[in-house]
Amino acid sequence: MAIANTHDPLAQTFKIEEDGGCFITKVDLFFAAKDNNVPVWVELRNVVNGYPGKKLLPFGRKVLEPSEINIDGVTAQTATTFTFDSPVYVQEGEEYCLVVMTSSLDYRVWIAQMGESDIGGTSRIVSRQPVLGVLFKSQNNSAWNAIQMQDLKFTLYKANFSASEGILTLNNSFIGDSITAENGSTVVYGRRLLANPLNLTHNTTAVLVNHKDHGMYSTSNNVTITGASSGVTTTLNGAITATSTSLTLTLATGFEASNLSSRCYVKIDNEIMFGTLSSTTIGSLTRAADSTTAVSHSNGATVELYQLNKTPLDQINKTHAAIANIGMDSYTFTVSNAPTVTGSDATPVSQVGGINVYATENYRFETMRTSVSVLDFPDTTLTTMIETTTGTSPSGTETSFQKLSAASESFQLNENRDFKNTKIIASVPNETNEMAGTKSLSTEFTMGSRNSNVSPIVDMDRASMVCVGNVFNSIDSSSDVYPTSDFRASTEIDGDNNAAIYITKKIALETPATSLRVVFAANKLNTADIEVLFKILRSDDAFDFDEIGYTFFNTDGSPDSTVNTSLETDDFQDYTYSAGVTDDGIGDPLPEFIQFAIKIVMKGTNAAQPPRIRDLRVIALAT
Repeated sequence: MAIANTHDPLAQTFKIEEDGGCFITKVDLFFAAKDNNVPVWVELRNVVNGYPGKKLLPFGRKVLEPSEINIDGVTAQTATTFTFDSPVYVQEGEEYCLVVMTSSLDYRVWIAQMGESDIGGTSRIVSRQPVLGVLFKSQNNSAWNAIQMQDLKFTLYKANFSASEGILTLNNSFIGDSITAENGSTVVYGRRLLANPLNLTHNTTAVLVNHKDHGMYSTSNNVTITGASSGVTTTLNGAITATSTSLTLTLATGFEASNLSSRCYVKIDNEIMFGTLSSTTIGSLTRAADSTTAVSHSNGATVELYQLNKTPLDQINKTHAAIANIGMDSYTFTVSNAPTVTGSDATPVSQVGGINVYATENYRFETMRTSVSVLDFPDTTLTTMIETTTGTSPSGTETSFQKLSAASESFQLNENRDFKNTKIIASVPNETNEMAGTKSLSTEFTMGSRNSNVSPIVDMDRASMVCVGNVFNSIDSSSDVYPTSDFRASTEIDGDNNAAIYITKKIALETPATSLRVVFAANKLNTADIEVLFKILRSDDAFDFDEIGYTFFNTDGSPDSTVNTSLETDDFQDYTYSAGVTDDGIGDPLPEFIQFAIKIVMKGTNAAQPPRIRDLRVIALAT
């Protein structure tokens, strides 16, 4: 027997002779004694010049508590198994060591001594070493003494891989932060929106939500809203029980009846209730509204007005089965009771909701790149496929929520993968209601091996994916935006509703010019368009340049001549735009100008096919 502790560890070297190396899964040790409180652990390390090294192999440490240690002080037949958290790869022809360590002096392990009898019941003499290795002892875990006549009693186990292929499937996780809904129990995964993201319009049931990059561009999307509040609170004047039918407010300032049967909705802790408001009393209470639970509430508990502009908040804080009036960063849902908003405008709008409004969302993407660490070996195979879900572009008409089979979507690990159509990772309510609970993004790793000793490895601790969505839409008229009063034409000074815009800085000329020419190469597929505009400051003009609107080249922003649509993503065509007299002497000169700027508007209905522009040249000419 031998002692193993932190300052006096034991190490047993061994050599790997398996074809291609192998994966060690566990090791059996045989203990004769143990400590009652202190754990023991084993490590797999490298060997340097025949001596134990300090480099721990990945996943090569396993700790066991005393209760997990088996003791056999007589025959050394009862094993204690140390199963590593993950199989440990060791290379063919390399030497490694097994190190036994503990902080106690009470552990004893069995060894074999050359020339002594086997106490396992056979009474045979130990006449040779069973492994190609040496037992080492150390007093400082650094300097080691080789004990040539002794060996640690241990059993190493390796993985034996099947010849048939195995498939690892990884699915998307939940999108957003985990928060608790108003009832105190339902978990919602969503994004926290900016302060007061809800726009309520007087006597209008459509509620506008300002939600940047929400990824929901089909009306069939579901959205869960939670956390919207009135900001009007007081305290409870007197405790109420779970069956009380009235309550008294300390102050009633800001509290009012809703538009729904003159009920006043309030929320105390996680319970929603409503009743008839009279002075500071709310009577005829209906308890446990909106799937909450009636409980007792103590004197001084916070009472929140659970309404916004007389619309009960249980019509807002919930899952909405459809959205409408979808913009790049906004959408609307419908409430049953239109709000009452006061103001001087014909249709006043109230921006409300508070600072803790959360909303579920999709992730929309057209490009992805995995970041996955893998290890493969000769005689092994690793192929990757992905199952994506169709999405709708911000100005598109594609059908969302159709999951495609993995057979149609191969990809290379850790390289950009551009898709021809928009994809989405769907929110929980969309996966539940529109996809029957199916996860919206799945990756399949098919692994095979012709060598039973080895298999490809996927590192699950470092497996992630970066998804990129193009900010790209197509806005042509007021009917494309909500409300229509927010429409801004491309020719206006600022505020264009199109998302993909390039504007040059103001360019001042030393010599006045009378014509402009814009030339560039572009990759533009048939779902996209490019419009080019300009603005000039005339030599005799006293206007502020920043207050001048834009003018289309060729009246509609089109090039001087028809350009063929690009056929592939690397197919760039030449585009030319002229204002004033052209090279052929055609056209009338522009008014003499000394400053100009160019605006390029890129628009389209497929976010996966945005135009790409290079080699931009702008020339101002005097004619």
